[in-house]
Amino acid sequence: MKKGLWSSYQRIFPFISLILLIIIFSIIVGPKFWSVDNLVNIINQVVPLILGGAGMIFVVTQGGCDLSQGSALALVGTIAAMASNSLGFIAYFPVAIFLGALIGAFNGVIVSKFKVQSLMVTLAMMITLRAIVVYITGGQVIYVSSSVLLLDNFAIKISIFVTTMAVMYYLFEYTKIGFYSKVIGENEMVGIYTGISVDKYKILAFMISGIMTGIVGALTVGRIGGVDPAMGNFFELQVLMSLFVGGVPVTGGAGSKIYKLFIGALILSVLQNGLILSRVSAEVSELVEGIILIGVVFFTLYIRSKFIQVQSAGEN
Repeated sequence: MKKGLWSSYQRIFPFISLILLIIIFSIIVGPKFWSVDNLVNIINQVVPLILGGAGMIFVVTQGGCDLSQGSALALVGTIAAMASNSLGFIAYFPVAIFLGALIGAFNGVIVSKFKVQSLMVTLAMMITLRAIVVYITGGQVIYVSSSVLLLDNFAIKISIFVTTMAVMYYLFEYTKIGFYSKVIGENEMVGIYTGISVDKYKILAFMISGIMTGIVGALTVGRIGGVDPAMGNFFELQVLMSLFVGGVPVTGGAGSKIYKLFIGALILSVLQNGLILSRVSAEVSELVEGIILIGVVFFTLYIRSKFIQVQSAGEN
């Protein structure tokens, strides 16, 4: 089979999956699936996944992962909420973004300078940050001022989303950080030999992931009206699923594209929303999501191995 055909399968599969899900739930759920309220619910699910994924994609493209996103989201939301209550709304976003960048930079430095696997670093950070959140909040909900609640306004939320994603798309597709991330993901040693400051771009990738986590944390607190110590639980796994389901290679590299994040987030949100409307239990929903993720990982690695085999056969 030709190399281009395997590549086409990998690109088209997520689109077909999304269309099939929409058709299936349109039949099962009926008109309620297309109601304005339900479409708004899907958008509210999609927005944080895409924003978080837009930061995570830099790390994943380099062949790493950031498991601390969910806990960082909770800590950022907690500190930003406290700052807003004390100093006013003007401190809210700057504190969230700065703290997110700081957490990301710390992860990046440990990964790049001390050569520790990102999985281990961010897993340890995930546990540590969650413990800090529980300690600060005392396990209680922290409420925020009415000015923060304005962030749940649909028009304001979408404006922030569109503006932020325009910047992230430009960074990933048209600047050095995006291009070098793909080079590092394909072959880190090639990047080093060609003069790329690999450590620098790894730190930047984690900082971007942290900044986007800060923005998601700020919007999440605005949506729920306060900080719950459990806020952001498993968020990083939802983001990773969005990336991988959308076709971003598990192994990173040049196959990473922003549009794949959009498709993956839509697939995951439509699936979760459709299962809820179909009155499927939470346990079964999680089981379905887990099976899908395993299938996607297997499919990605299978297609990649076939692609390499065909490429090697062509060279011979």
